[in-house]
Amino acid sequence: MISRRMPAVATLAPLFVAALSSCATEPPPISLDDAADSLSMDAYLAHQTAISSDAMQGRRPGTAGYDSAAAYVIREAEALGLVPGGVDESWVQPILFRRATLEPGSASFTVAGRALEYGADVTIVPRVTATSVDLRAPLVFGGFGISMPTLGYDDLDGIDVEGKLVVVVSGAPDGFGSLERTVLSSGASRDSQLRARGAAGVVVIRTGGGPGGLPPRTRTHYVVPEGMTERAGGEELAASLTVSTEVASAWMASVGQDFDSVMASIRSGTPRSFDLDMEAEVRARFVHDPFESANVAALLPGSDPDLRDEHLVLTAHLDHLGVGIPVGGDSIYNGTLDNASGSAALLTLASVLTRMEAPRRSILFLWVTAEESGLLGSEYFARFPTVDGRVVANQNIDGVMGMITATSDMLAFGYEHSNLSEAVDVAVARSGTPVSPDPTPDQNLFIRSDQYAFVRQGIPAIWVQSARSAVDPTRDAQGELNAWIAERYHRPTDDLAQPMDLDGVMTELRTVFHVTHHIANEMGEIRWDEESFLYQRFGGR
Repeated sequence: MISRRMPAVATLAPLFVAALSSCATEPPPISLDDAADSLSMDAYLAHQTAISSDAMQGRRPGTAGYDSAAAYVIREAEALGLVPGGVDESWVQPILFRRATLEPGSASFTVAGRALEYGADVTIVPRVTATSVDLRAPLVFGGFGISMPTLGYDDLDGIDVEGKLVVVVSGAPDGFGSLERTVLSSGASRDSQLRARGAAGVVVIRTGGGPGGLPPRTRTHYVVPEGMTERAGGEELAASLTVSTEVASAWMASVGQDFDSVMASIRSGTPRSFDLDMEAEVRARFVHDPFESANVAALLPGSDPDLRDEHLVLTAHLDHLGVGIPVGGDSIYNGTLDNASGSAALLTLASVLTRMEAPRRSILFLWVTAEESGLLGSEYFARFPTVDGRVVANQNIDGVMGMITATSDMLAFGYEHSNLSEAVDVAVARSGTPVSPDPTPDQNLFIRSDQYAFVRQGIPAIWVQSARSAVDPTRDAQGELNAWIAERYHRPTDDLAQPMDLDGVMTELRTVFHVTHHIANEMGEIRWDEESFLYQRFGGR
């Protein structure tokens, strides 16, 4: 009798022959140097061409064009030997999104019995987690709405905001650094602090005329899955409005406060928060339009028993703007550099990493959706990761900028915030492209792409791209980048017809590859720099 635990010899024989045949044909793993030399521009161009072709219709999330791009990436990832890294052993992480718009004529805002004129005095931001708002609450002025005691500033200290509409000014104290100002003055940062203290809503004073340039009438966000609402925490305040400076000045005057002197105080770094001694009523209805899109996730499992549960997540956003207003007769916003180039780069990197010895840490290749809508796909993954174990680092590619001009140096956004700088140092030494200082630090680019979604979840991140010193001394790399932004950024002209410097692409990919390899194989514990403001703000999560 044949044991259920041991196949018959007749069954084993062909398996043994097949195993020998497989061993005979399986090529040996390639070395680090061979891998760097094997990065193929032909493969890169083929991927970039497919992903940004007119057939993909600009890859707007929720469209057939985006789904076609995702299907292409899945086919290529599977062909490279990667394994599914999405939900339920699939290649995708489906996300339900919701567009919310204000129902015309439904909005009203009354303060101390006086109805404000919608559009002139006040506007209401649509909610994505509710179809209406019907709220009565007291008003309290909360400065900038910033609570950051480590910086010696706290607008919310000493005032009770629970159950109230908190009136705030956009911005931050003048003494804050550029990064601190940008992070803490964002609506997401401010509102999370207000939610944590039980505020009912926020009323933003927009300086600069009118009710604040009118916030978007349509708002898009993802829907938190059932069973994860507790883990997700509060998703949004019950009400979010903007009012004009004139309206807010009158409120302050009614309680003996002068708007200009209050502004001077908080801008100088001295908080001024106080009750406004009046109640407000806000009512509105919202129309919801649901759609689905998905992150694509492909896994290269780690081999070290002590490290394989740690994941380095490589990201590039697959989405772009879709079909829009025609420019020069062209209505397809192909997004060839932004970000078919980054999406193609992930596949190109995977093509050599899968031919090397298996990495010690696991590497997840993640093509995210809805970056152009506010980093929504990457935020969703960072909050609800599909992998077992831990995400210990993120490495992002948002535009292979060497495509514009080949440079002799690199930029490393996030270099100063964690010991991922070690991987950058090793990579630039191997590729011969030193790191240069950020030429536009006030733009805070590190918090303006998908890596920031990971940072907000306390995960160190790095973003390496070509810098501004052209290899050809007759070329002005910064000037060419400025021209690209003016002529092609978020326009149909970011297409396959634009000039491409493939030497620049190769140099950038080699450096990025060495960063990836070092993080996955050679680094010890990945950790924040405890002096980093981003660590102080997010690292404890």
